[in-house]
This record gives sequence, C-alpha cells and structure tokens, in this order.
Amino acid sequence: MLIGVVKYSYTKMKILSLTLASIKYSGDSVGDDIRAEIDVFGKFLRVDKIIKAGATKEINQEIGKFETDQKLFKSGIRIAIIEKDLLFNDVGNIDSDIEIDTKITKSQQFIYKVEIKETRSVLGKFWGKKIANFEVTLEAQVVDAVLYIPNEDDGKGWLKVKLADNKSIESLPAYLKVKPEHINNGREYFTILEGAHYGKSASAVLKKDGSSNLISGIQHEPMALASYSISKKTFTLNSKIYETVDYKNAPWKKGLYDIEIPDYPHSGGARYEKKAPRAKTWFRIGHNGERYLHTGGQSLGCITIIEITRWAEIYNALIKARKSDSVSVGILEVID
Repeated sequence: MLIGVVKYSYTKMKILSLTLASIKYSGDSVGDDIRAEIDVFGKFLRVDKIIKAGATKEINQEIGKFETDQKLFKSGIRIAIIEKDLLFNDVGNIDSDIEIDTKITKSQQFIYKVEIKETRSVLGKFWGKKIANFEVTLEAQVVDAVLYIPNEDDGKGWLKVKLADNKSIESLPAYLKVKPEHINNGREYFTILEGAHYGKSASAVLKKDGSSNLISGIQHEPMALASYSISKKTFTLNSKIYETVDYKNAPWKKGLYDIEIPDYPHSGGARYEKKAPRAKTWFRIGHNGERYLHTGGQSLGCITIIEITRWAEIYNALIKARKSDSVSVGILEVID
C-alpha cells in the first residue's frame, strides 16, 4: 500500500498588462508639445506627443506587465502631464490609485483627470490664467499566467511546436503547462513549464483564424496512484482493474516508480488509434530507460494494456494528474 500521500494545489497566477490607451486634451490651450509620465508599481513610462487642444490622441503603449495571484490588484499611481516650452514648462500631476479586478477577462478602463494651470513669470512678476484639462485613459487586460496545451482530436492530443534552442519540431502533450510570452509573425511564443522539455522556449503556429492554440481554465488533479501485479498481470487505477501483457525476458522488480508526463507521440500506438484515439500517448515508468505504460497487443518490457478500448479511461485519469516534481503524473507501485 502507498502511504504518506500529499495532495497539491496549484495557484492561478494572472498576468496584468497595463497600457496607456489615450490622452484627451480639453479646456484652454497651453501649447501642443505634450509629455505624459506614468509611474505605477515600479514601472515607468514617458511618452512625448503633439496634441492640440480639443483633440484626443490614441497612444496604445504598454506601461508594463505584472504577475499576481490576488483577486484584486491594487497599486498607487502617479501621473504627470507636461507642456514643454523653451522658456516655461507647464506641469500638472496627480497621485491616485488603481484597482484591477483579476477575475474580469475583458479590457478594463481607468480614466484620470490632470489639470494644468498656465504659469508665467519674469523677474518675480507672474501672469497666466489659462487652465488645460487632460483625461488620461489606461487599459488593463488580464490573462492567465499559465495556459495549457489543448486536447484536440485533430492532433490526437498533441501540439507541434518549434523549440527555440535548436529549432527542432517537437510535440507537446495535452494539458501541459506553458507560460505565454508574446505573439509575432503568426506564431505564439511561450515557455514550457513542465515535462520532457521543461524550461525551454518554444513557439507554435496560430490557428487559421489568428487565434491562440493555448487554452485556459484547466485544473490539474492530484497525483495518480496506481499499482501493477507481476503475478496477476493486472494494472489497477482508481479501483479499476485492467488486463495487461508483459515481457518475460524483462521482469519487473517490486517497488515504487514515478509515472512521467508523456514525452512524445509513440508510433507503436498508431495501429490501435481506431479503437483508442490516444494510443500514441505513452507514459514512461521511472525517469530513465524505455519502460512505458501504454495500450497495445504485445510488450517488449512495458506494461501494455491489452483492453484497447479501455485505454481512454487510463488516459483521462492520468493526463491531468500531477506530482509536484514538474515531470510526473503519479506513482506506480509494483507488487507480487
């Protein structure tokens, strides 16, 4: 029996992207050479634009990205508007707060009003009565900091990607965690957060409609606990028993083994895909060697599930399960 099992939970991190969307200039004209400075949560943006009184200037420039696991992201914010002049710089600024609801996936807008009072002075004499008003609009977009590889039928549960380090084309299994980075030239770029290519940068071609392949809202399950009986040649998972075949010239030894996250599509399963669409997805037993858990009709040292039509039950139970080591879905206990 397995003992000391710990269940792990996964925090839903969010990435907040904060953008200076636009600046609206109203009231009196104090000049049109405008500088905006925004300081928020350690990020600083300075933008210089020509804006005439009565106009709105679209900016759409990113201030910064922030990661948080909080339901509300709160921060102080300082905004300064400067009308640059060779002799007189007219300045207005405010200190305020920003509060972003991380549960909202639609764009959130925040409008701040900054007033500039014209000031002129020479030799201690002051004049100038103009007042200019500026509306600074910020937009916040919230996305999951962790996204997942889809489990789509056309890829039989795999997504082809290009690794950044050696440009090789590899396949990532369904529900693998990745961290989105950016989109460029029809490809989406991300960092792989678990599995055989843990820590590597990769990219995938966007869908035909330009949308992302990656999905959100997946909740990994606690690690799976399975057993294999050498004498009975049965595999047990979630109290369900499956018939297997093994290889007499490579007997199993009793003990505990990790069950790994799938590494790549195994061509040996192709002949069984009509009865088991995910038959090319194999789970390696242990962290070295070529012993796998898979479905099929024969074995060369693996634990082979010969009830092919039931492979989906095992696949569905294991593909979302996770141990806390970033490489395994669970533990297999080999018994007599």
